[in-house]
Amino acid sequence: MCIVLIESLSRWIIMRQLNAPVVINKAIAPNWVHLAFEWPSDLQEPKPGQFFTVLPAMVELGAGTLLRRPLAFAGFEPAKQKKNALSGKSSAIVHAIYQIRGPGTKALALQAPGSRIDVIAPLGNSFPWPRQGEKAIIAGGGIGIGPMLFLAASLFQENLQLGGPEFQLVLGFRSASLIPLRVGFSDGGPMASLWKELLSRAFFATDDGSEGFRGTVVDALSSLKPKETSPEAWHIYGCGPGPMLASLAKFAKTHHIAAHFSAEQWMACGVGACHGCVLPSASGDFLRVCADGPVFEADRIDWEAGLR
Repeated sequence: MCIVLIESLSRWIIMRQLNAPVVINKAIAPNWVHLAFEWPSDLQEPKPGQFFTVLPAMVELGAGTLLRRPLAFAGFEPAKQKKNALSGKSSAIVHAIYQIRGPGTKALALQAPGSRIDVIAPLGNSFPWPRQGEKAIIAGGGIGIGPMLFLAASLFQENLQLGGPEFQLVLGFRSASLIPLRVGFSDGGPMASLWKELLSRAFFATDDGSEGFRGTVVDALSSLKPKETSPEAWHIYGCGPGPMLASLAKFAKTHHIAAHFSAEQWMACGVGACHGCVLPSASGDFLRVCADGPVFEADRIDWEAGLR
């Protein structure tokens, strides 16, 4: 076990290398998998927006496969009195959603419950909470749905307990067949049940029009805006592909809406040492997604330049 402290933007992050027992590793949509593993009781809870890096035990050696894979947290369950059936311990559990795209994630998908994965966590910063009177517009697309579900779940649970901020979840997919936890993909765990509840309340946008609004997430927000009495009180939270974030940043700037985005970027080290995940800032320098982010105020990044 290794404990490391790193300093980034005047904040200290305590992270740890874990040999974490896998609890769930199950398909929830075509090529999309729900991963859950045990979390140490003496390690700080992950927050929406933060991420971890993982090295699967069964990864095949080859070009690029020795690098760790960054995955965003998609949920957290505190430790309960009931013991975990696999480990015999009462442990907290963290959740992620990942897409099978290459040898690293293919190897990760082979990890059975009860096996162990090499994890470094928690990493990065987190989303700020909405200010009083703000409505959180939580916009996710494709690979960016995990942290958006985590943020929505956190606000949903706060609403149930304390009457927290109002929010609207808006998710974009190429097709309805890619929406998680639909017919043929069951997952009976408590986190999946919470995700199902959130998805039942979400506003969807699909490229082919097979579910909800036909078009992009930004198109969907444009259609929702006239129905709002005070859209300036929105606070947009976004995560997804670069083109989506670029369009979302332009939308927020046009309508004078506060916005924070979590950037999805390929990483090598995940701790700010290699500078392999930088994005161009609006001031002309570069910011590391892993150490300075991954969450940024939307106007701090030149999202258009990041696409070039």
